[in-house]
Amino acid sequence: MSSPLESLGRFARPAQQILTILGQGPRIPAALRGEVRARCGDDIGPGTLFGTLARLERRGLVEVIPSPAAPRAYRITGLGADTLEAQLASMTSRGRRVQGFLTRSAVT
Repeated sequence: MSSPLESLGRFARPAQQILTILGQGPRIPAALRGEVRARCGDDIGPGTLFGTLARLERRGLVEVIPSPAAPRAYRITGLGADTLEAQLASMTSRGRRVQGFLTRSAVT
């Protein structure tokens, strides 16, 4: 069973981190980088950040908030929220399967 963000390859982890943060509300890229570092301990570079945002935007998972002001702010879309929810459910299910396997292995 693959996770919803698996098709993003090496961008799957930063995509999940970005969607999780944007689920809390819109952010500008600098704030996203800072929150990923603070919450996850990952220091994603600008190339990874903007590459991931571009991929998420092309898939309709995030969007730019229309504004003449710079820098641009991003927000999660309904599809993005649904995808994040499915991603987290997939991770929870996988974790339960692993926990069950470990529990059974410890008994034998």
